Amino acid sequence: MSKYSDKKKALSQIPALLLLVAAGLFAVWGLAYEEGFYRQLLPAGFLDSVEVPFHTQSFGDLKLPIYLDNYIVFQEFKAISSPFGIAESKAFGLVVFLVSVLALAGFSHFKKLPFLGAGLGWIVLLTLTNVNGLNIGAPSSNIPLIGMIVGSLVPTLIFHVWLERASFLIRSVVIGLGFGASVGILLYTSPISNPAVYLAEQALVPALLFAVAWLFWQGHGVISGLYVVLARINTNLNTKISIQISILALVYFGILIGQLADLRGTVTLPFHSFSPLWIVFPIGILGWFSTREKLQQSEDLAARPKILKTLYFLGFGLILLLIWKVRFAGNQPAEELLKHILTYTQAGFTLFFMVYLMTNFLGVMNSGKAVERILFKPFSLPYYHLRIGGLIAILVIMVYMEAVVAAQFNSLTSNIMGDYYYQTGQKLEASILYENSWDSYRKNPKAKFLTAQLLFDLNQPSLAKEHLEQSFSEAPQLDNILLLCERLNRENKPFEVIFYLENGLKRFPENPYLLNNLALYYTLTQQHEKAQLLLESHSSNHPVTRSNSIALQTKLNQEVSFPDGKVDLITQINALAAIRKSGKTPEEDLIKSIRQNLKRETSPLLIHAGWRNLVTEKTIEDPLEDLALLDSLSKKEEFLDYFFDLQETAVLRSLAADRIMEAVKNLNGLAFRNPGDAAYYLQLTAMIQAQNLDFVKAAKDLIVAEEKGFRAFAPYHLSILRYGGQESQAYSIERKFQVEDQTLSPEYGAMLPQFNEWLAEKAWENWKNLSSSDLKKDLAFRLIAQKSHGLKRAQIQELGSYLEENTPYSESLQAFLANPDWANTESLGSLMKFLNLGEDLASNPYLTPLILSAADRIPDPLNQYEILQASSEFNRDPLLWMRKVQAAKRLGLDHYAAAAIQEMSSWMTWDEIEKLQMANY
Repeated sequence: MSKYSDKKKALSQIPALLLLVAAGLFAVWGLAYEEGFYRQLLPAGFLDSVEVPFHTQSFGDLKLPIYLDNYIVFQEFKAISSPFGIAESKAFGLVVFLVSVLALAGFSHFKKLPFLGAGLGWIVLLTLTNVNGLNIGAPSSNIPLIGMIVGSLVPTLIFHVWLERASFLIRSVVIGLGFGASVGILLYTSPISNPAVYLAEQALVPALLFAVAWLFWQGHGVISGLYVVLARINTNLNTKISIQISILALVYFGILIGQLADLRGTVTLPFHSFSPLWIVFPIGILGWFSTREKLQQSEDLAARPKILKTLYFLGFGLILLLIWKVRFAGNQPAEELLKHILTYTQAGFTLFFMVYLMTNFLGVMNSGKAVERILFKPFSLPYYHLRIGGLIAILVIMVYMEAVVAAQFNSLTSNIMGDYYYQTGQKLEASILYENSWDSYRKNPKAKFLTAQLLFDLNQPSLAKEHLEQSFSEAPQLDNILLLCERLNRENKPFEVIFYLENGLKRFPENPYLLNNLALYYTLTQQHEKAQLLLESHSSNHPVTRSNSIALQTKLNQEVSFPDGKVDLITQINALAAIRKSGKTPEEDLIKSIRQNLKRETSPLLIHAGWRNLVTEKTIEDPLEDLALLDSLSKKEEFLDYFFDLQETAVLRSLAADRIMEAVKNLNGLAFRNPGDAAYYLQLTAMIQAQNLDFVKAAKDLIVAEEKGFRAFAPYHLSILRYGGQESQAYSIERKFQVEDQTLSPEYGAMLPQFNEWLAEKAWENWKNLSSSDLKKDLAFRLIAQKSHGLKRAQIQELGSYLEENTPYSESLQAFLANPDWANTESLGSLMKFLNLGEDLASNPYLTPLILSAADRIPDPLNQYEILQASSEFNRDPLLWMRKVQAAKRLGLDHYAAAAIQEMSSWMTWDEIEKLQMANY
């Protein structure tokens, strides 16, 4: 019967032990996370653009470069509040409810006087919990308090008086049902917003008071537990336990004194102190040895030892869970109160326990006998002296600490109410309560931070900044400095931001968040040397600082040092921009890694920046898949701010694949739909056309670009204007923008402007007479690419031989020259490989041989005409136009054919046109 009874009693400890294990893990998590849960310091990215060289087309001394925008990502740390976990708050409230039920079930086992004391304590605890805030019947009426007292204490009293033989499990279930029913009725009838959240937040008060009671109970738990362990180890050994325990007590008491000094803040310790809350773990573990001995030795206990052991584990588990709660909720006054009470009780009771130990047991403790078995005998008088002396010591410490616990308790209750109003969306009430909480107790960072943030949300920026400035002068905290700087930046006050960041670093030396942001504002105010020094000297401390360092070096055209090992996507994007700006070719592994990371990325800013930097490189890969992806992204709501930028990226992807026709048309469309960036788009189309020797269209686009606001004119722009027949505009821009003109040989002007409009034979003859070897080499390539359809086999091979003599060997060129036949698939493929093109023959309208080859491969006359017509909108090659005329006549479109002939007469003589018609190409 006794074994069965012991098993039943042991079952009462299972919930407490489960709570203990789970709460221990949560407590370690809460204490280890030093940043705090109530706010987050997160990097917010913003983009800056840098010009990277895309492709430069050379015609002798005339260099026509195209520069495209790549993005570098700078990251600025911002302080934002974490969304309060309503689910976590309710879970904590539920655990406190269950612990209360188990504690009441344990109290029902108490003897008469201890039961009366526990019942009185429970009533006081409910009164301090402020359940009257449920406002049932009237604001702050006593109905909720009375309901909870009746629902919890009546079933407890019944078991204590009439059902003494009921098991712990039955008591817990019945008390839980009665208490739960009263709580449920109160929640149902309460008129306030979300009363469940209100009670869940208020549950912090009873949990805290339970924890305080447990700390008083275990005030000497560490040192008494150590003595019990030492006594057992040294049983039957003639050792000096008194010296061992004295040394340990001296060390422990010294730690407690150091904690008191740190809590008071008047003494600067020579070492980094740790949170006193870590001491809870040794208190609970060592205190168990002491408590077990006490329960075995005492004859007059409040209840059976099993019940008291259950209450011990419940208290230990609850204080561990409370540590997580105050850390998670950011209720710093509650955390500080817990720290103070823990340190006071440990210091006071440890001191007097050593007095008690040395006074009563010094003569026998070194004898090797099992002194721990009589440690708490006689229990009554000496042990009560220990408790009374400890309480007196605690009162003395409280006076020394200026009774700060009163202010802490007042502040923590305001914080609890503020949390409730914050979670239920009542911002004005929450801001008032947080403000009152901070006024009561200054070591309260969440209250001040949320006060300012809520005032910003309530459109009271001046008052919010006053709070942040007050915090900066009286109780500086990192998140408030970042929040204030963010607001000042919105008001375009960068030098004030620098002031606060520089002075913030005096309070928080080497802080990576402040250092990083300060470097960014140095950059903004053109203090580049200071910014670079800050970032480079601390780039190894934080990945954000390292990424910003790469971005700044890229922006300042400096040599970039790339980090080793695995890096994040932002660093990769910045590294890719730096490589492109330096004119180098990025490694394939970097390109693949960025593509893979972009598939997993959710930030529109990073996806947009990453794809822009990826596509700005010449490639023969089919762009259809990338274009489809970019098109789908531009249609998503979250990419609305990047709509035109993504369309521009898609255009650049087409340009990278040498889809000139598509790129130019889409750029013109962007210039029409997005007038703010029209100047950039038009100058880009001008450069594309100029690289293909279409100076007339290029010059017209440059003139319109200047009208739209383009100002970055270079000497080659003047050459484009002059070769495009806009001499007066070139002269005007040269004077207006102080552009230095480029001096070129007259044969450039005689050869380049008419190149596209000449017949192949005429272009060949002019090429033969060139004296400039560089220009002759570059135009030899152009003749093969744009005019070889009208040249004889020997002429093509002579061009090829000239290129072979003056350029690196090309196997594909050799293969084409062996059989320059566009009808032959292999020869055509060799030519396209030599020209570094993809599979689309009609992608570049200026490459007439390929356009004609594409038309020859189409059996449908209408589709054939459409290809020729689309290319002729760009290209004035005479053979191309004549083929278009013939295609129009085959379709019966004689009026279109006549119109084309008439337009050809604007750059050709009628004799040349008639010869073309008679040649029957």
